[in-house]
Amino acid sequence: MIGADPQPTAEKRPWGLPHVVAGLFLSLFASAVFSVVVFAAGGYDSQADLPLTLIALLQVPLWTGLLGVPFWLARRSGVSWATDLGFTFQRSDILSGLAIGVGAQAALVPLLYAPILLFTDDLDVSEPARELVDKADGLGIALLVLVVVVGAAVIEEVFFRGLMLRAFEDRWHPRVALGASSIVFGLIHFQPLQFPALAMFGLISGYLAQRYGRLGRAIWAHVGFNAWTVAMLLVL
Repeated sequence: MIGADPQPTAEKRPWGLPHVVAGLFLSLFASAVFSVVVFAAGGYDSQADLPLTLIALLQVPLWTGLLGVPFWLARRSGVSWATDLGFTFQRSDILSGLAIGVGAQAALVPLLYAPILLFTDDLDVSEPARELVDKADGLGIALLVLVVVVGAAVIEEVFFRGLMLRAFEDRWHPRVALGASSIVFGLIHFQPLQFPALAMFGLISGYLAQRYGRLGRAIWAHVGFNAWTVAMLLVL
């Protein structure tokens, strides 16, 4: 009808799939370049030869992309960490989130791999984490906890559930977005044996982010998920 007011449209997020791709590419590229420099400068033949300090430092360039894009959006487009990315917490997130994460790692992961173990007894899902823990001693243990339990939980949730999942939701049904983000989360770790567990946790964490509309509970679940693995490997 001529002269009628235009129909209101849903507010579009100031980011989308190109930003997600840019974050992943920047992370992988920076990590690859830094790895080449470290291996060349130190004369290392494989990651197994690296000391724990360098293994931790190798995470830094990976995180630059995962945090770099959200920081850029916050400065350039006024994206709010709390409102737009859901980076908020409530007191109730702590215990419930930790319980969910620990439960997923302690109970659901073994159940997930149980059918595979019926056909093979040569499957060591925890091998990469065990190799990392074997290098830890004293200060190295504190560094391991800081990098794996705290750093990874916060930074990965901000990118994969705060930025990526919401970008996918703008294009697809929430369930499709949840599944797609979980698959990408599992694949980006480049650990084939751990992919089922990582993708499963991606579903759990993404569901928490969708249900509560914030990242607090998902971050604490991620902390619990990673902390249980580190704790068990240090004790056993």
